[in-house]
Amino acid sequence: MLDKQAKNKEVKVEEIVVDTSSGSMSYNRFEMQLSQTLHMAIEIFDNLDYLFVLDYYDDITIFDKESEPEAVSYFQMKTNEESISINTAITKDWLVKMYTQLENTDWLVKELGLITNCPLVVSITTKKDNGKNGKERKLFTSEKTSFMEFNPVTISKIKEDIAKKKGIDVDSVDLSKFFHIRTTLSIPRHREIVEQEMGEFLHSKYPRITMDSVKAIFGTMMDILTRRQQYELLDDSASFLEVRNKKGVSKRDFERVIEEAMLISIPTFEEILRVISFQEYDKYKASYEYTLILSDVQIKSETFTSLFTKVRTMMKENPRVAEKSLKQYSEELCKKIYSVHPDIELIYNKTYISILIASITISEMRRS
Repeated sequence: MLDKQAKNKEVKVEEIVVDTSSGSMSYNRFEMQLSQTLHMAIEIFDNLDYLFVLDYYDDITIFDKESEPEAVSYFQMKTNEESISINTAITKDWLVKMYTQLENTDWLVKELGLITNCPLVVSITTKKDNGKNGKERKLFTSEKTSFMEFNPVTISKIKEDIAKKKGIDVDSVDLSKFFHIRTTLSIPRHREIVEQEMGEFLHSKYPRITMDSVKAIFGTMMDILTRRQQYELLDDSASFLEVRNKKGVSKRDFERVIEEAMLISIPTFEEILRVISFQEYDKYKASYEYTLILSDVQIKSETFTSLFTKVRTMMKENPRVAEKSLKQYSEELCKKIYSVHPDIELIYNKTYISILIASITISEMRRS
């Protein structure tokens, strides 16, 4: 069974428990984990059919697939206003806890990442020519740095610390999968930065997308990530399927949020009037029904969601032909909807449904 072996495995010298709660003890770090997860989800969107798991195996865990994954990367996120020292990472057992993830053989470990919002400081004591001790200090500020790029003294220090605490031979300690990742997010502006990244990402894929849709997608994704992060009812031996369902966010989830937000995005009333030619005396009624749709979209009641799904399904099954105007098409489609779902006519009139059909049509055009 795929389980959380890394949390419970016994070792010769002392038990090393993977600490997933320490990453959330600071409010800033808790908030930044969510922003960092979305930042990474955007960054690897085109390259991986991923699954993110929040605050279970580690602060942030990325699987290479949503179902039956083969590879995994674990990340711990640490924040500081100025810098974080590698010595702090050693003394606080961050690195040995990350190393413990290698004991879980259910998946191939691709990376063990230490994410910081600030430079990582690597310092060593050296002997000067005059015999006095000196300090050699280097700041690592690159987006991604392998631990193998550290100086030999620091590499040996990390290996010796892990070997001692794990009760293993120092020569068997492999740091090739350890990386320092310097995030572009900052403590005061992380949410603002990732929202801007979301906008740029969506506009590159869907140039006609509206700002309202961008904000809706960003808000929905942050809400989903927050709920996954805060779910705490799983025990340490939960199956991968349970973890995926309760703590996971997949690329497919992200795609679904984008699709739904764009489809339920309501264009301006002026755009509606351009595609459906209402008679002058019908415009007032149409504007009233339009405001009702705007309200229903905000509330997202079960009734409206059900109607939206039925209308879109009917549109897919009965696509509009080029020689038919959108007004003619919406009138014919409305009759079919009433015929198949007679209860709808009791709640929603033809003008309402015609505007909804026009909105879906315009939204589909924006996606293409």
